[in-house]
Amino acid sequence: MNIDKAKELVLKAGIKLMKSGLIVGTWGNVSCRIDDKYFAVTPSGRSYDTLTSDDIVVVNIWNGSYSGNIKPSSEKNIHAEVYKLFPEVNFVIHTHQEYASIISSSSLDKIRLEKHYPYIGNEIPFADYALPGTDALKNNVIKTLRESKAKTVILKNHGVLCLGTDFEEAFSIAFELEKACNDIIISRYLKLSGKNEFNAEEMIKFSLSFKGKVIKDIDSKTEILYTNCKRTENSIIAYGNNTGIKVVDELEAEMSGEIKVYYSILKKYNDVNNILLINTPAIETLCHYDIELKPLLDDFAQIACTGAKIIPFDPDYIVNALTESLVVLIQNIGALCCGRNEIEANTVAMITQKNCKAFIGASLFGELDFINPTECITMYNNYLNNYSKLDEVNK
Repeated sequence: MNIDKAKELVLKAGIKLMKSGLIVGTWGNVSCRIDDKYFAVTPSGRSYDTLTSDDIVVVNIWNGSYSGNIKPSSEKNIHAEVYKLFPEVNFVIHTHQEYASIISSSSLDKIRLEKHYPYIGNEIPFADYALPGTDALKNNVIKTLRESKAKTVILKNHGVLCLGTDFEEAFSIAFELEKACNDIIISRYLKLSGKNEFNAEEMIKFSLSFKGKVIKDIDSKTEILYTNCKRTENSIIAYGNNTGIKVVDELEAEMSGEIKVYYSILKKYNDVNNILLINTPAIETLCHYDIELKPLLDDFAQIACTGAKIIPFDPDYIVNALTESLVVLIQNIGALCCGRNEIEANTVAMITQKNCKAFIGASLFGELDFINPTECITMYNNYLNNYSKLDEVNK
């Protein structure tokens, strides 16, 4: 395959990953084999919707070298080893897709499927956890692939790797794996609960009762009118789904409610420009039961460090908690997510929701496999100091 065609397919795959929901933000990567010596791969820390063919990096399979100033994906060595090990593989995608990620944080060490899936077969192997971008992770993945000869592998607490003979097969594998993982979660819930029909909100309550929580109705909620906030040069703009836009000056911001919370955050943290407050059923339930959300997935560790703490609806508590996280959970309200811009705030929100779902879903399979706090700190610092700034630098 010529270089231009390979780059075109990588760009096409990046957009498809975003539109299909298989990735969030810049997490995940794509590569296409050019020949026996080279492959094209996505760059590190760049949004897929901003990429051009000039941003796609050509890497040497055998020594990892590349030319130019744009860094390839931090997982380029995994892609290279796959192309060495499997000559028939010409396309590789690494995703952080939701249901497979939930399964990755469970106590399972492999998936045995009750029915046959045409692309992924009857069993999915797991690779042991290691920090992203490290030789340890590469070695764990390649060891699993060597032993299983599978076309896809689940990376514990991380995501999945899908190997295709071409673009189409790689995506077919990813979509089929996502369906299989969702089927497994639903089947497990129905088996444990004795229910005949699946209901997502009922599963949330059942999962928490399965973890020993006494379930009770959520009878006290703090009403929040303005769920979004952004900084402007001279004011704060707050808005919600049914409230319209409110421009707030400094005097009004000091009064009360969520506006005071938003103002306190923006006053303390100069690099925060957007705040988003979300309240999905999974997040609402964890906030109601005061469950600190520790990282089960390493993309969450990158934005929450050792976890999103449960905080009272008080500006001082919230501001202090955000010294070591981009997200906090507010009692009886929801998740408050911060970002340098609207895209990052939304990304923080989506990753938080995914980690909440992982907590709920993985609890059905036994003890939860949280990421080591020391590794969480390493990933959080790397995100703040390096990874999160790459898009800004390259704009």
